[in-house]
Amino acid sequence: MKFTCTLSHLADGKWLARHVGSSVGNVEVAAQSREQALTKLRNELQYRLELCPCSGVSGDTAMLQVSDEGG
Repeated sequence: MKFTCTLSHLADGKWLARHVGSSVGNVEVAAQSREQALTKLRNELQYRLELCPCSGVSGDTAMLQVSDEGG
């Protein structure tokens, strides 16, 4: 399952990855590197896919479609 997300480089040097609105809800994570932020977001989305009964999805894999916001 593909999830659209935005990636921003914050003033404090951290990276913010965000997914807004879908069957798994809104997700926002921050990390020290771009890759760490994307990994944390993917892991959280995967967790919600597997364990959230509201998603109605089983056996799917979370894939990110990233849009850089700059920063």
